Amino acid sequence: MNDDQVTTNHAAAVRAALGWMVVSSMLFASVMVSVRFFLSDLPPVQTAFLRYVMGVFLLLPFVAGSLPQLWRSPVRKALASRGILHGIAVCLWFFSIQRIPLADVNAILNLGPVWATLGAAVFLGEKLRLRRVSAILISFAGAMIIIKPGFAQIDIGIMAVMCTAAFFAFSDLIAKQLKAHHDDRFIILSLSVTISLITLVPALFVWQPISAGNWVGIILIGTAATVGHVTLLRSFAGPMWAAQSGKYIQLLFVIILGVALFDEIPTTSTLFGALVVLLGVSYIAVREGRQRAGKSDLHEHDDDAKGKGTG
Repeated sequence: MNDDQVTTNHAAAVRAALGWMVVSSMLFASVMVSVRFFLSDLPPVQTAFLRYVMGVFLLLPFVAGSLPQLWRSPVRKALASRGILHGIAVCLWFFSIQRIPLADVNAILNLGPVWATLGAAVFLGEKLRLRRVSAILISFAGAMIIIKPGFAQIDIGIMAVMCTAAFFAFSDLIAKQLKAHHDDRFIILSLSVTISLITLVPALFVWQPISAGNWVGIILIGTAATVGHVTLLRSFAGPMWAAQSGKYIQLLFVIILGVALFDEIPTTSTLFGALVVLLGVSYIAVREGRQRAGKSDLHEHDDDAKGKGTG
């Protein structure tokens, strides 16, 4: 393959990653807006239950044959643990959406890669080098700019979304381990089934009548979130820096929708803090992408060397 072909293929991969991430960003921004607009009168746990039941129905036609594997999987405990963590995260996320400006929710959620890096260091034994530690500190500094501890009363919604980011990150760490046993479709289906089951009983205790408007919101968030996960995975097939740039795009969508629909004009501290957070997590993502690419190139080099040796 000549240099022109390599350049063309790389450009195509970048365009594809950006395109899928733009679609994913729009879908997840619409989830946040739909929760606020259509589902603010329902308890978060009921909303989470209905969202994942809808996800199961959407996924079943494509992966119905995989359903029996849920009970025979060698990693059932990991699947259940991820479902519990992710279910708590979603409930806290929906709660925070109803409490604080959408731009604040989105900005603090971007701490996810920071929590994932810390979790990988604590639970998986990955090394934390100086550059990563610096990126983590920068990201947390950005979050503090948004929260303004000591200068403003910290809303419970802020604390909820901080916990949401951590739980989502730990869920993602488990998902990475599950990839060694199952494909992406099965992992997404198992998550939807598990969360539907674990939120059923809590949802029944606080169940509220569902209006026509609520059903519109349930269908919207169920569809948008499920398709959003698929497009997100597609974007990760390209360069990490291209996929990571979608976080900036999502923040832009959330700000525009928040202003247009809810008159939520973000404060200067929110905008500046969000950019600082995104700067830190972008560095982490790009650095991780380069390390993976380097390992891949090393394996290819070793394979070539082996091939030449046996030829």
